[in-house]
Amino acid sequence: TSPFDPQSPEMLAAGKELYFTFCQQCHGGNHDGQGTVGQSFAPLPTDLRIPRVQQTADGVMFKEISYGLAQPGARQPPLATTIFPQDRWKIVHYVKSLGVR
Repeated sequence: TSPFDPQSPEMLAAGKELYFTFCQQCHGGNHDGQGTVGQSFAPLPTDLRIPRVQQTADGVMFKEISYGLAQPGARQPPLATTIFPQDRWKIVHYVKSLGVR
């Protein structure tokens, strides 16, 4: 369970900054999976504003960011040793705040 209020403006601003530090290179500045580094991956990074991602439970998204995800059509490298736990929660809440395209 997140230690943060998912609607806190300060937390969302911190999550946005962390996203652009750790995630933007793969998922893109528009959160659409079109980041420059991610274009070399197969499968390509996921658009973070599709319904499947936006409907993912916060705890599941935290786990996938932390420990990775490898399944057909989706891949997320594990970032537990790269990003502090509280910062991963901020990223989760920021991504969820984007909503569906």
